[in-house]
Amino acid sequence: MDEFTQNETEDNASEENLLDLNEVMQAFGVSSWKNLGPLDTGHGNHLSLSVEINGQKYVLRERPEGPLGENIHFRYTFQQHLQEAGIPVPSFLRTPQGGPSVQVGEDFFEVQQQIGGELFSTSSLRSLDWVEAAGTMLGRIHQASQRYQGPQNHWPVEAQMGSIVQGYLNLARNRANESSLQAISSGLEEWAQQWEAILPQAMMSIGGNHALPNFHIHGDSIMLLNLRFGPFGVSAVTGLEAARWEKRIIFIEVA
Repeated sequence: MDEFTQNETEDNASEENLLDLNEVMQAFGVSSWKNLGPLDTGHGNHLSLSVEINGQKYVLRERPEGPLGENIHFRYTFQQHLQEAGIPVPSFLRTPQGGPSVQVGEDFFEVQQQIGGELFSTSSLRSLDWVEAAGTMLGRIHQASQRYQGPQNHWPVEAQMGSIVQGYLNLARNRANESSLQAISSGLEEWAQQWEAILPQAMMSIGGNHALPNFHIHGDSIMLLNLRFGPFGVSAVTGLEAARWEKRIIFIEVA
């Protein structure tokens, strides 16, 4: 294949991708829009583009999928509830039929408002202020969640906290087996064994304690990275795809 043929093929692929994106945008009732380029979201090959529609910035992305059998509509109704409670959750662009997502082929897509703000960084002079603002926002989310009257969104057992912790312990044990340094291998193995010894009883104690409040938590274990900060604190809360019915103490521990 010569250089010209290669460039022609790449141009044709770009045209085909653009046509596919136009199909997605038309499903949202949008005929005129501007592609501002890809966003680095850390989700591998999943589409995530910054786009401009009528002078407003949005994120066009493939819809993140949750565990098998999850009620996908919950995340939209819950986020709308948080918005109505004053939590700065970016809005979803709705289709002419009122839906928050569209299906094109086998894939689902969302267009969500892109709210400006700074990402959290420990190197920032405002990092301590941001941590305080994040704690205040977490409290507001929990208060709003307690007032949510919709159906409970339970994740399957294999996606609940005990199973997630066990998954990390298995990963640590695998790393221990792969390490060529005896000190690291022994340290990881001992750490995993100690945690596995107490994990079942710890999860039973938390699950059986009815005094601990349950409600829908944010769900992402690194909440700070799902916040954007402005002059007056938190300007946006994102990453609510993992929101689910859970013990509040679990999210406080990992947040």
